[in-house]
Amino acid sequence: MAKSYGVAGVMVSFLTRRVSLRGRGLSLEEAELLEQYRALTASDQVAMRYLMGAMKSVSRF
Repeated sequence: MAKSYGVAGVMVSFLTRRVSLRGRGLSLEEAELLEQYRALTASDQVAMRYLMGAMKSVSRF
C-alpha cells in the first residue's frame, strides 16, 4: 500500500502542478508516471482520479 500511495501521491502532485510547470521539462520519474497513466483505459483513469482524491482527503500530511 505504501508504494501505491507514493505513486498516487506523485500523480496527484504532477496533475495539480502541471499547469504551473509548463516552462520546465518533466523529470524522468514524472515522464514515466505520465506514460503509465496514459496507458490506462479511460475508466481506469477515472478510478485513479477518484482514488487520488480520496487519499488526498484522508491524508494527515
